[in-house]
Amino acid sequence: MLSINSTVELNNGVQMPLLGLGVFRSKSGEETRAAVRTALEYGYRHIDTARIYCNEKSVGRGIKDSGLKREEVFVTTKLWRTDYDSPRRGLTESLARLGLDYVDLYLLHWPFVGFERAYLELEQLQREGLCRAIGVSNFKIHHFAMLKAAGATVMPQVNQTECHPANAENVLLGWSQAHQVALEAYSPLGGQGNLLINDPRILSIAAHYKVSAAQVILRWNLQRGVIVIPKSVHAARILTNSQLYDFELTPEEMSALGELDKHERRAWDPDRIEARPPELWPTPVPED
Repeated sequence: MLSINSTVELNNGVQMPLLGLGVFRSKSGEETRAAVRTALEYGYRHIDTARIYCNEKSVGRGIKDSGLKREEVFVTTKLWRTDYDSPRRGLTESLARLGLDYVDLYLLHWPFVGFERAYLELEQLQREGLCRAIGVSNFKIHHFAMLKAAGATVMPQVNQTECHPANAENVLLGWSQAHQVALEAYSPLGGQGNLLINDPRILSIAAHYKVSAAQVILRWNLQRGVIVIPKSVHAARILTNSQLYDFELTPEEMSALGELDKHERRAWDPDRIEARPPELWPTPVPED
């Protein structure tokens, strides 16, 4: 039975919480610090950040504020393209900002040029204990073949990608489960400006269980075995996003949500990531 304490066992034996707090676009400083602290007070044990979010220092402060032991919190961060030439430097600097000796999961943020070489160094960083698990983000199936061809010996433990009812990623999920790669959903509610919470089919199910549409959507992914990291900086929403365990979607309801799939990815296509105009890329900035 699923609970807020439910985890998935990664292919190297590490236990990763199925529910986490994402801090994409959370402002550095008190906004992120308070969101992390609040989430941990409400029972979350998984925080997801990245170098390019420019809030790692605030995440670290929120974790420290919680008073929890280091081993009680699963921390993910990601390597940005500016450090693909030196993942060791990227991770060392992230650890300094987070105030940690290791992260639980370190991801390549996108399949940028040079990702194969960068991943091989992630394998070494993992062997040294600087990251308990390693993985990728925004990878398609053929990117895994490219890693293997480059000499990778460790199957990524996690692939974090956009995943919600309108972009269910059924083929990728099936492949991931067959190859013991945990699939993790960012933008699990549909993405900023494209939320699915007003869809009448989802609202009908939500009314039946007396929960919110967001809770229905998150529960749908959890029941598929997909890790979810909904983002919020509002205490009330952080709480409701964690209250997913007093109801269970039926097979018919799961199927109904599955029918919403349009292969509608809102983020950039990973196969065209190098074509993204430079002005659309965020620039890493120093944190407060």
